[in-house]
Amino acid sequence: MNISKELETALNEQIGIEFSASQSYLSMAAYFERKAFDGFAQWMHLQSSEEHQHAMKFYQYLNDRGGVARLPAIEAPRWEYGSVREVFEASLEQEHSVTENIYRLYKLAQDESDFATVSFLKWFVDEQVEEEKSVSDMIDKLKMAEGNPDSLLFLDRYAMERKSEEPA
Repeated sequence: MNISKELETALNEQIGIEFSASQSYLSMAAYFERKAFDGFAQWMHLQSSEEHQHAMKFYQYLNDRGGVARLPAIEAPRWEYGSVREVFEASLEQEHSVTENIYRLYKLAQDESDFATVSFLKWFVDEQVEEEKSVSDMIDKLKMAEGNPDSLLFLDRYAMERKSEEPA
């Protein structure tokens, strides 16, 4: 039931990527809290929690497969932005990066004929489609709201309605 050293290393890197994303979203939430955008802050808190859960899925998977979960150092996230839209654009960029890494892991697992890891990663491939769409849709809405403070406040309330799709 052992996992290859190369795949173990790559999965450990993904743990760091997921924890880094979690911390980045928490920093985005703090930015929104400073600006009194409670809905956008909640959105980012949910994202932070989901990314933390993703990291823990990788952590548990490595342990289940006989690997060693190693928690890498995480760089401090960005904490200042120029606008609500800029925050969401940074979020989308981060999601694109996570997607690329998931695809790289998926290919590595396929190349090694590690079908258990391929199966495990399939959930993350599907999840990234949802993550990118959710953020892209919000960016589109923010573009439509530009220059209209009432619309921005409406979108903040709309963001407050978002619920976590992750099991607790």
